[in-house]
Amino acid sequence: MTHSGPSILARTMSVPTRKGKSRDAWQYHSRSDVHSKVACWTLLFDLLCTCDAARKVAAAGRLGFGINHVMVGPINKTLDLVITIVAEGRDPEGRATLADLVERYGILLSDAEMALLRSLPPVLEDRRKDVSEVAVAIEAKACMTEHSKSLPRLHAEILATGYLARQAAPHCITVSYNLVNASTRFKSPGNGEKVNLHSQPADARLVIDMLRRAVPLVRQTKDIGYDVIGATTIDCSNDGSPVTVSTGDAAPRGDEHVNYERMMVALCGEFRRRFSI
Repeated sequence: MTHSGPSILARTMSVPTRKGKSRDAWQYHSRSDVHSKVACWTLLFDLLCTCDAARKVAAAGRLGFGINHVMVGPINKTLDLVITIVAEGRDPEGRATLADLVERYGILLSDAEMALLRSLPPVLEDRRKDVSEVAVAIEAKACMTEHSKSLPRLHAEILATGYLARQAAPHCITVSYNLVNASTRFKSPGNGEKVNLHSQPADARLVIDMLRRAVPLVRQTKDIGYDVIGATTIDCSNDGSPVTVSTGDAAPRGDEHVNYERMMVALCGEFRRRFSI
């Protein structure tokens, strides 16, 4: 089954909304984390749709999720999304479900995707005071413009998050999921609405190649590596024109481990190995 997460993400981002303190509606704003939340939602949706092991745990009432979850460790770190293994028989009263987040974040689903969501076993949101086992720690990052300038900061943030997540929950699956803009132009909301021009596919490939080569996997270096790394490339001019999934030369190829489909297969495999019931 082909994963639909990137298409849902692009479709949802196509609709400008007010983000952060901006009075204007934007498709993307660097001071908002809505795009990260939607990206993480689509990843969890894809995992449940295509991974039998995750779906089985959910059907047993043992799978939960946390948005902006604080992982407690040497330095506390807030993760965009965690997938948790929850206590058996936990009270579902008053807890948001994965389906509830569709309205909360304005996620746009087709009729077929909505029907698929309704067919999935319920997954309930952890409350802030809940103590659940973190099974999967996901950090979503975006590089939308000034790709080469952004590389050092992006690389440092990805490495730091992976390290802190692993220190807080040594047995969890760590995932770095990244959104990379492959558009030739980008209207920047934080720079007087200046339009930045990109040299594509070279600019986007700088980021993809950094993820491939400079973000280590656990099998390479245990303490700071990720179990799973992936990326989705989109065409987003941020000017109101439709956002689309990019499948051109900038996109991760099928033989690269950061390809989205490979990322999801690897995540399911890790989940099956560690948390099957």
